[in-house]
Amino acid sequence: MNKHKLIVSRILLVSISAIFFMICFTGCAPPLKKPAGLYPAYPGPQIAVEPRIIRLGISTLLKTEIVIGGQGFVPGDSVFLNLVGTGENSDIKVPIDVADAGIDGQFKIKVKREIKALELLRVNLDPETNKPIIVKDPIPKGVYIIKAETVESGRKAECILIAEAPSKMDRIKDKIGILLRKIKKE
Repeated sequence: MNKHKLIVSRILLVSISAIFFMICFTGCAPPLKKPAGLYPAYPGPQIAVEPRIIRLGISTLLKTEIVIGGQGFVPGDSVFLNLVGTGENSDIKVPIDVADAGIDGQFKIKVKREIKALELLRVNLDPETNKPIIVKDPIPKGVYIIKAETVESGRKAECILIAEAPSKMDRIKDKIGILLRKIKKE
């Protein structure tokens, strides 16, 4: 009987510890990290994206935090950000967001889930559950350019984003998502 109580108390302790860690580590969002590739000594406008390479699997990309940062812009100026295809994909143009340069001429934005879903993955989002609905293929893999252009000063900058095909693991995650009805397929 004592052995049974000891096992139950250990299971209870592990369960409470797991719940505690889940609350502590998921309750507070960390600040957006500054993308690598911005050079403080460079006097002109520049932008960088983190990560520089994305995979086009639905489950993976929707959970990937894409951050675009810039510096060297006129303080208070609005910066329009677009993703533009190159080579065979030159007909692709995706509006990403508008950022306002701070008093130091810098900005940092996180690409919204809706942009990743609707524009990059080309899936619809269920209005009730916000679950992705597969309706067509994502943008083609390849090299894309993120272009930044300001409204008032006309300053421009750009950086490269590489889109890769989903890995085998990404495809497995998406198939499991379909089976569990977290991803819908039309």
